[in-house]
Amino acid sequence: MLPKVVQEKQVQPFKFWFNDSLQDGVHFQNELYYRLRQMPGTERGPLYQVACKLAQNGADVFLTVSDESCSLWANLRNQKVVAGHVSDKLSSLPTAENLMA
Repeated sequence: MLPKVVQEKQVQPFKFWFNDSLQDGVHFQNELYYRLRQMPGTERGPLYQVACKLAQNGADVFLTVSDESCSLWANLRNQKVVAGHVSDKLSSLPTAENLMA
């Protein structure tokens, strides 16, 4: 299944504390998501490739887009992504290069 792409204004943002830092989250379709990565709008293609690879591996992810940027979001309940990335304080996020290898 391909990840959804929605306008950023369609989600409800919130902040939450995790691993000694403030994280970005959104409420979308009765689920809670956290931001894996935010990039300039010009990088939407590579970020969508990362989202597709994560979705192929069973992750519940989607992208938001605005005029300036795009963001990749992962479901807070989805342990396949959470276990591998949140525990590192979101510092070593997936990239198109290492996911496509």
